[in-house]
Amino acid sequence: MRLDLAFKPTPVQHLKRLSKEYGFELYVKRDDLTELVGSGNKIRKLEYLFADALRKGATTILTCGGVQSNHARATAYVARRFGLRVVLFLRRGGERENGNYLLDRLLGAEIVEVTEEEYEKIDEVFEEYKGILERKGERVYVIPEGGSNSLGALGYFNVVLELNEQQNLEEFDAIVCAVGSGGTLAGLVAGLNFLGLKLKVLGVNVTKRPASFFVEKVKELVSGMKEYGLQLNVSELNFEVTDEFQGPAYAVPSDEDVAIIKEVASKEALILDPVYTAKAFRGMLQTYENSGKKVLFVHTGGLFGIFAQARRLI
Repeated sequence: MRLDLAFKPTPVQHLKRLSKEYGFELYVKRDDLTELVGSGNKIRKLEYLFADALRKGATTILTCGGVQSNHARATAYVARRFGLRVVLFLRRGGERENGNYLLDRLLGAEIVEVTEEEYEKIDEVFEEYKGILERKGERVYVIPEGGSNSLGALGYFNVVLELNEQQNLEEFDAIVCAVGSGGTLAGLVAGLNFLGLKLKVLGVNVTKRPASFFVEKVKELVSGMKEYGLQLNVSELNFEVTDEFQGPAYAVPSDEDVAIIKEVASKEALILDPVYTAKAFRGMLQTYENSGKKVLFVHTGGLFGIFAQARRLI
C-alpha cells in the first residue's frame, strides 16, 4: 500500500552548459520538484511509511534528524496533512530562525532537542518516549532517520521504474546520489537489480560515518525488501560509496561546495543544497570530468536548508 503524495513523474533535465564544460553528458532527475513544502526525496519514502502508519491506526509520528533536517520537515508536513501529531527529535546546534526548522514550527510539530550522545542512542530515546505516549492512549508510529528502512526505500525502487519509462537507462554509465541515511541509494540499486540493468550507482557519503557502514546498510535494506515481495540477490548489487567529498562535517559545506552551489545556480539555474546535493554534485563532477560518459544525477532536494547558510553563500 502506498499513498500518492508527490508530483510524479519528476522530469529529467540535460545540463548542456555544464556537460560541455566538464566533458561528460550530465542529466539530472529533478526530485527537488516532488512537492513544495514536502519537496525532495523524503516524500517518496513517506508515501509508503505513512500508508503503513495509517493502516495501523497511528495517532502520533516520531522521527529524528538534524536541526535543519529535510526529512523531519517533510514528515511534519505529511503528518499534519493527515491530522496526526508529530514529534521531531532534533540534534542540538545550527540555525533555528529559518529554513526547515521554521517550517517545522509553523506546521505545529513538537520538537524535542537531543544531544549528540542521545542521538547516538535514538532508538532507546524513541522507545522511552513511545511508552510515555502509549500510556496516555496514543498509537505511536516511529519513522527512522531519513525514512531509511526497507519499506521507505521502496520509494526509490519506484524511481528506477519511473526513470526506465523516461530514458533508455542502458545508455547511461552511472547514477549518482547523495548518501545521508542510505535509503535512497538502497532503493536505486534494488530497482536496477530488479530490471537486470548493470548500471552502477555511485553514492557520495555526506556524513562522518565510513562508507563501509553504508555498504552494509544498503545490503541490509535491500535484503529486507523480501518482506514486501522483492527477492533480490544482494551479492549482485552494483554500487559504490565514496568518502572523498564529506566536507568538514555533516551539514557543513566546504569552500568548494559553496563554489559549486554558486556555479550550478548561475550556469544552469539549478539550486543545490549545502548539506547533500552540493557535496554529491561536486563528487560527480570530479569523478567523471572529461570522461565522455553519460551520467544521471538524482537531485534529492533540500532547498529550504540553503536559507540557514545564507552567510556562506552571499
